[in-house]
Amino acid sequence: MLKLKKVASCPLISIEFDSYIAIKVIFGENPNWIERTAYWRTGNFIDELIEIGVGNELGVIRKITIVGIKEIYQNNFNSHTTPLRKGIPVFERINYNKNLIFDEKGPLEMFVGNDKVQVFFSHNKISSGLVCDRVTCLFDKDNNFCGFEVAKITEKEMGILKENFIDRLNQN
Repeated sequence: MLKLKKVASCPLISIEFDSYIAIKVIFGENPNWIERTAYWRTGNFIDELIEIGVGNELGVIRKITIVGIKEIYQNNFNSHTTPLRKGIPVFERINYNKNLIFDEKGPLEMFVGNDKVQVFFSHNKISSGLVCDRVTCLFDKDNNFCGFEVAKITEKEMGILKENFIDRLNQN
């Protein structure tokens, strides 16, 4: 699991919803990345996969990409009761393979509300979060990265998400 080492300031964030990738969050601008991107991946690796891209040496989060997800639930969210700070995570270095990939099987769940989506890749209790723009990275008491939230999703973005992932999943 990715473990929080420190907090960096908020860069420009872009969030993409399209017909191939459920959600892609990009932290900062690619030309500003000074090191190669390594990927921590989880899911069941058959029809569920999320990739978290981080700087190979420094550990700064670069992107979150939901490639596939099966467990999707409708939810009415309550307001956050966990302490939130402004910033993005910088993770402790882990031992990636020669292709800069670290695979760790685990749960993957998405909760969808009217204008918010939460994705969890751990069942640990959330105790803190880092907020940058519309994205909140969620951590347990041991600073393990357990999930994230995208808030203030527009009707158009939600329509893309529902049409291409939620409705398609419900048809199978």
